[in-house]
Amino acid sequence: MKAIRNIPLSKCFVLAAFLMLGMVSATQAQTVVDGIEVIRATIKADRKVVIAENLQLTEAEGKAFWPLYRDYRHDIESANDELVKLVLEYADQYPHVSEESAREILKRYSKLETKLVNTRLKHLKKIGAVLPATKTLRFAQLENRLDLAVRLELAGSIPLVPAGPKR
Repeated sequence: MKAIRNIPLSKCFVLAAFLMLGMVSATQAQTVVDGIEVIRATIKADRKVVIAENLQLTEAEGKAFWPLYRDYRHDIESANDELVKLVLEYADQYPHVSEESAREILKRYSKLETKLVNTRLKHLKKIGAVLPATKTLRFAQLENRLDLAVRLELAGSIPLVPAGPKR
């Protein structure tokens, strides 16, 4: 649990990046994307430390786990790339998000959420084949906490779409 206390610094970086997202114009989008990538690289390193310190793997478990973890993070980060793209598209339209655009964003967001769930399930099966159930569950809990911390910051920094006209 001690390593989890180190997360707030990373959360501050994430919050700063996504607060910048709300203030970007289309011409500044690449700078924001570059900033997000730097922050994601920092969080990636912190995340691995948190996982390592909290799983306390044996040498044999580590040899089997870390390649699977790299594959897992690659797939999750690829889905997160799609999320960043979606947030940037939303930011370009905010506050004038049309009904058609809102439907498209919602459709893409729903597909992305399904993809994330399926990716986690696929990789948890693989990890469960090389780690005891207790360590696999602990891994899932740690990843969930880390993901929730990032998502909370993201959600708090993205303005809600303005309410449309009443019907």
